[in-house]
Amino acid sequence: MISASKKPTELNIRAKVTTNGVDVIVNKEPYRIIYPKEVWQAFPQEHQEILKDNLAYSATLFLPQILQIKEINYQTARPLSEAFLFKNGINDAPTCAIADGRSSIQYVKDFYNIQPKFADERIKTPDSVKFQQSQQKKQTVIIPFSFGKESLLSLSLCEELGLRPILVNFIEPANDFEYFHKKRLMARFKKERQRSVYTIFYEPGIFRYGKRWGLQTDLGWGLQTTEYALMCLPFVHYFNADYILLGNEQSCNDIFFDSEGVLTYKAAYDQHHDWTPQQSLLASLMLGRKVEVISFMDPLYELAIVKILHNRYSANGRFQMSCMADNSRAKNNRWCQSCVKCGYIYALCAAFGFDLAGLGFTANLFDSAHAQIYDHFFHYNPQAPAYGSQEELGLAFYLAYQRGCQGYSIERFKKSLLRKIARQKDYLTKRYLGIQPTETIPLRLKDKVLNIFQEELREFIVNK
Repeated sequence: MISASKKPTELNIRAKVTTNGVDVIVNKEPYRIIYPKEVWQAFPQEHQEILKDNLAYSATLFLPQILQIKEINYQTARPLSEAFLFKNGINDAPTCAIADGRSSIQYVKDFYNIQPKFADERIKTPDSVKFQQSQQKKQTVIIPFSFGKESLLSLSLCEELGLRPILVNFIEPANDFEYFHKKRLMARFKKERQRSVYTIFYEPGIFRYGKRWGLQTDLGWGLQTTEYALMCLPFVHYFNADYILLGNEQSCNDIFFDSEGVLTYKAAYDQHHDWTPQQSLLASLMLGRKVEVISFMDPLYELAIVKILHNRYSANGRFQMSCMADNSRAKNNRWCQSCVKCGYIYALCAAFGFDLAGLGFTANLFDSAHAQIYDHFFHYNPQAPAYGSQEELGLAFYLAYQRGCQGYSIERFKKSLLRKIARQKDYLTKRYLGIQPTETIPLRLKDKVLNIFQEELREFIVNK
């Protein structure tokens, strides 16, 4: 584990290709990105160099803002991804500002004022880019795989549709206990489900949260899925894959205006469906051939995802881990049972009567000892929302209450929100247990995917 160090006063970035990946070097200190050797060494040298420049930039783009340094010097070529990542980053700034309790206008200004300088202005690109659609009969899909509900449902759909899924887990050192639990899950998954999970060790992830310097900020996460799409390219090449399959669900498309009147993406801009085609274009430009970044989850809210995963694909669903595992309570359990995300998933699963103990929960999170994890629900602020939405969680509470779930938070719900949610039940059911319009599923797969969703949600779909 990398310990916190003193904040630097300047930023000098280098990068080098190694035998198994890329080293991003910040002020002479290397941070490794490590691939399975056979995957990396099969990636053409020209593409390794292109990826090196772009990962050096994406891994450090937020550092000037985190460290309050205006200038950042790169001893690399100007990256192909620069304009893409600028749009991604500046659109994510207001989301980070809310999490940090800071001014979104100031965060946008701080990001805009970053001055990157590159040793080589010549942008490295492939010799050509082939945009022809693949004609392979059995298509291959690279899945950035976290054991979250979206990646497990994405895998399950690939299996049912006859696609070849390749699972890639990114080891993020910013979350203390996450990999400890996921390493165990990977071993069990291989033994019980006969599915291997490849890993990429992403040491620059220690910059997220400003953790490398003992800081606390949400800055650093805003490019995550774009970075993952780029880091998947050696796997796309190695397995001749057609798609990179993300887990962006419908709630990632929700927007609002914050207290300063700034348009804010509720999840993060890199997960918004407007951005997914841009990720496809960037990945294709860097690889030199067409690869599509897609999401099967786009038409579904989280409540529907939980219903389909644990009802239709319970053999995969029981491996779910959605907790960030970034506090000491996660040391011995893959659910810390003290964060808002654990509370959210607990309620969504309770809504359908799924086996919470089988999922790894060891306590009734509706009881008084865990009341604080639902404070954001009962005191919801639409201009500074926590994880999820009051509407979706309200519907989950309503369904859990109808199933006879008990506890302090259920009683609190009955007193303060039950009547409101009951009046809105039809609207909430149509929204959160319905199927929303989507453009992120390829046409050749769309009908098959949506038919599965309709089968699983037919009891909830209004005016079907």
